[in-house]
Amino acid sequence: MALKFKNRSAETNLRKVMIYGKDGSGKSTFAEQYCRENNLKPVCIDIDDTNYTNVPILELNFRNDIKTYTGIKEAIEEISRCDDFDTIILDGVTSLLEMLVSKAKGLKKYSDRAERFQDLLRALMASGKHLIFVGQADMEVIYNEEFQSSKMVIKVNSIVNEKYLTYKKKEGYSHKVVKYRTFQEKGKDDTSVGGETPKQVDDDPLRAICQDIKRQVELDGKLVTKSTMKSKLVKLIKAGEIEQDMRPSLIKYIQKHCPEELD
Repeated sequence: MALKFKNRSAETNLRKVMIYGKDGSGKSTFAEQYCRENNLKPVCIDIDDTNYTNVPILELNFRNDIKTYTGIKEAIEEISRCDDFDTIILDGVTSLLEMLVSKAKGLKKYSDRAERFQDLLRALMASGKHLIFVGQADMEVIYNEEFQSSKMVIKVNSIVNEKYLTYKKKEGYSHKVVKYRTFQEKGKDDTSVGGETPKQVDDDPLRAICQDIKRQVELDGKLVTKSTMKSKLVKLIKAGEIEQDMRPSLIKYIQKHCPEELD
């Protein structure tokens, strides 16, 4: 049998983004802004019916778990054949996970949900479109002795190459970069021969990531110090939440600025 190899040239140009935050933090608004700034042509699957942006929204039947699953699956397949859109926004991932629970008895209703959600993820990944997942604050991966996020939440976090946390300020909505990973083409410069390369970040994204680390240390009920922040950073890297290549820059930033300058 002749070996076949994947062609990564098309895949590396596709964006896989997660936008998450509390209710009313401007998640859908930022998703529209992101598409506009990156010249994307989005279409939205709005699970919660709360997306009031100018992005085209599909009319689907979410009456029960079966119609929700089959409707979204068919919509993804149809979009994949359509040239009018190059981006799929799945707005309401948290609600979708609840809606995919079947009417089966016992634990099977949850295994049905996991299988259905995994199947939808495979369809999205095979669509050839940019993907934007919009979810609640519980889309953040939490990994400690008392609580661990569901495998479905961890899976979404593992496939995205950009992640943004939205929040509300007195003067309006804002967001911060939690994860940013980009790719370079072969021969594009003298230092890269292709593959996965973290984007160079300045102090603002580093500060944002360190603020998030500080917040998670506080949620763990620990005193925020340089030591506890470094320890938390290591755990987040092991959980796949932060890229390994960012470790030296973040360690240096924590040593120089944290936690005193994060308030």
